[in-house]
Amino acid sequence: NSSQEKNNKRIVISRKIGIFSLIILAYAIYRLFILDYSLVSIGLVSFVIIAQLAPSFFCALFWKRGSKSGAVTGIILGFLSCFYTLLIPYGIGITKSTSLFIQEGPWGIVFLKPFELFGLDYLEPIPHAVFWSLLINILSYLAISVSFNGNYRERNYAEMFVDIDKYITNHENAFVWKGTAYISDIQKVLQRFLGEDRTKRALTIFNLKYNIDKNITTADARFIKFAENLLTGHIGTASAKILISSVVKEDKISLPEVLRILEESKENLIINKKLTDTSHELKKISEQLKNANLELINKDIQKDEFLDTVTHELRTPITAIRAASEILHDDDDIPEELKKQFLQNIISESDRLNRLIDKILDLEKFETGKQKIYLSKNDISITIKKTLDSLQQLIKNKKIEVEFNQNSHEIKAFYDEERIIQVVHNLISNAIKFCSETDGKIQISIHENKDNVEVKIHNNGKGVKKEDFEAIFDKFYQSRNQNVKKPIGSGLGLAICKKIIEHHKGSIWAEDDITEGATFSFILPNYNTPENS
Repeated sequence: NSSQEKNNKRIVISRKIGIFSLIILAYAIYRLFILDYSLVSIGLVSFVIIAQLAPSFFCALFWKRGSKSGAVTGIILGFLSCFYTLLIPYGIGITKSTSLFIQEGPWGIVFLKPFELFGLDYLEPIPHAVFWSLLINILSYLAISVSFNGNYRERNYAEMFVDIDKYITNHENAFVWKGTAYISDIQKVLQRFLGEDRTKRALTIFNLKYNIDKNITTADARFIKFAENLLTGHIGTASAKILISSVVKEDKISLPEVLRILEESKENLIINKKLTDTSHELKKISEQLKNANLELINKDIQKDEFLDTVTHELRTPITAIRAASEILHDDDDIPEELKKQFLQNIISESDRLNRLIDKILDLEKFETGKQKIYLSKNDISITIKKTLDSLQQLIKNKKIEVEFNQNSHEIKAFYDEERIIQVVHNLISNAIKFCSETDGKIQISIHENKDNVEVKIHNNGKGVKKEDFEAIFDKFYQSRNQNVKKPIGSGLGLAICKKIIEHHKGSIWAEDDITEGATFSFILPNYNTPENS
């Protein structure tokens, strides 16, 4: 109560000072202007000064970036322009042609003459002052507004003010009111000023908008605000508030209640944010589950294909072994030479079956992560030489020329030598298999840089189609392409090579820009790279 009395006294004193100052200012203007100039001239000067509010007013209607600082700066600079180009000359007296300030400008600077500012000499004093004051006002308003960001409250109010149609529906919900009021009392006030039909239509719209039960007799905050808005258009804001307050019994809202309302609003905002975040997370998880499901379906299909192909691959040597065994078992009169041939077929098919089973188990270990590799520092050129020595007889049988210049210096890399020998052996075996039948040639080269060691193995035989560059590293790739005559092999070699190289943090691929034959390359991390040092 004491603070309220102090505020009331301050308001009364402020009003008294304002009224007294206005009277003194009016008398001063009377003495300076009214006695020397006509009422029309004084009116025009007043309009020029009042016009300084126009840029801020009209820009604020359509532009969200306008700021308080820009508006204040524009109005002050616009008024100072008026003061310089209009009020000072009028105070001196424009009829006094002897005034040096008016005739020559301050300190004799012609460009600063108040009626011909910056050389603009073809306008009358009033239009001249309007042009310069509004130009400076608008430019300074725009410049300050775009140069400095206003605070969050300014930005919020600007957005609500410009986009009023977007936020108008929130006004009634945002109105805070505490008290007791009856709809019938407020309805009588509305009928008195709006008429019975219009009031009825407005109440129907309100009930439909907020889904209000017609049997409720007491008004809430939304209805109070709605009624005030209806009356404001007819009798003004102040009168509408007075009329509504005359028929409602309003209780004071204490500070704890205000704080509680704010806390509830804050909690609602937090809950809404959490719900939004949760919704985004659920959407993300749903997408991940969808992708995982597709991946599982794809893996299931691959598993079925894999099992079908394994069955097919195992059946071939088993059938050959069974057929040879049945012939040996049923026919005792087989010549010795033919018997040896059948036995040799059984041994070779058994070895093939054993190799196939080993490869399948090997690949399964790599895919499930059970297979371990044992890294050590090795010379890649020596590893390739060892592999070539083991294949020397096969190379001689097919009369293939191998071009491999072993480097004079060591080319070190970290790898499991046994596994890399397996990779090189497989790639060279494929090169021998697909080499040209007449003038077969295999070229092996090693390239070293600061990060990687790259090995290229080229043969001059049949090339690889571009669309098959990725597919050739799939399991049983050969058996899934029966339109091409199937070469000898399981179709697992390149798939195992890829797994071994990837476990070494390297990569393997078929070269793209080869005109003749096929080239396979793989890289391993150099021993001198930081991660291996």
